[in-house]
Amino acid sequence: MMAVALYGVIGLAAFVASMLTLYAYRFAVTGLVQPVKTRVTAEYHNTISRSALNGTRQFWNNIQLLRLLAAFAIVYVHLEPVFNAVNAGAEVVETLRFGTDLFLVVAGFLSAHVLGRSGKPAGVYLRDRAIRILPLYFIFTMLAFAAKNVASGYGSLTVRELVMSLAFIPYGPYPILHPTWTLVVIVEFSLIIAAFQLLSVRNGVYLAAAFVVLITSLGWLFPPDNPALVAYTNPILIDFALGVVVYRLVSGEKFGTSNFQAATSPALAMIVISVSAVLLRPYLWPALPRLVGLGVPATGLLFGAVLLERAGWSLTWLPANFIAKCTYSIYLCHQFVNGVSEKISTHAGASSYVPVAILVLTPVVVTTVSIGVFAFVEAPMTRYLSGRTA
Repeated sequence: MMAVALYGVIGLAAFVASMLTLYAYRFAVTGLVQPVKTRVTAEYHNTISRSALNGTRQFWNNIQLLRLLAAFAIVYVHLEPVFNAVNAGAEVVETLRFGTDLFLVVAGFLSAHVLGRSGKPAGVYLRDRAIRILPLYFIFTMLAFAAKNVASGYGSLTVRELVMSLAFIPYGPYPILHPTWTLVVIVEFSLIIAAFQLLSVRNGVYLAAAFVVLITSLGWLFPPDNPALVAYTNPILIDFALGVVVYRLVSGEKFGTSNFQAATSPALAMIVISVSAVLLRPYLWPALPRLVGLGVPATGLLFGAVLLERAGWSLTWLPANFIAKCTYSIYLCHQFVNGVSEKISTHAGASSYVPVAILVLTPVVVTTVSIGVFAFVEAPMTRYLSGRTA
């Protein structure tokens, strides 16, 4: 339990430090960074305005917090050597893996939110997803390819591995940019949705959710040997389906405002139970399948957060929502910052102060870099490509 307490303290410190990073942009280096803050803040307010004008769309504030929580958990899970340096134990890292499942459950929910009512034609949906995912992923994968071929300790990566990584074709345990193994299943789910959108614009996302349950079941019954098929039938795909189910439950017309208000206490209980299950899993039931041990609690946390928002309890704090908009940049660039952090920790000797400082400061650096990437690369590139392909 000491490891869980350490994770909680470090996570809270990192979150607070990341919020302070936002204010540093404004007060410490105003002349350089104020344009960045102004640009992204304006984009956030535009999102809110569009949501207010369209009654069928809603900006999910609590989900932005969950995205932020998932992103920082993923950053931390890839700092396992640093946790080992402070004898935090494997339990902390096992707890942190929850971030990946939460990320995917939320992705399934948001996919259903975008498509579950009015829907989108398959071509439009694929275009939007490609603009959102591919350009930044290509940039960071090629940067990782170059960095690993220059840095010692990684060996030489081949052009074949680069091409397969860029094409989302698994050739081993991880692609060149290691954390993006989950992006493989995100892209797979997007393609499955697009295929079913051809059959039904309104119900394609629900058919896709059922289909991923089918293919993962087939992968469990007939385990494949090919690395690509192993990845494409990974049970973690069911996390998407669980997110879709949550959206379906809370978006039904039978759920009125009074129903959501009455669900406040059950929603809080659901959140407490889900978080407790995640924290206790490494100690009480470490052998549980990931879907049960992490996917189901992630679903419970999402369900509870959404019910609270529908009942009128939502986080509308602009800084947290702003950083949540940078989560894709955090997801792609944290490996580079983490690599430097691990090198520093390795050369720290027996000192425990340096690893602890790294665990607190790494998310701050990741957040700072990600804000810059979002403001100067991701957001303008997305706007430009959207305008050119509309």
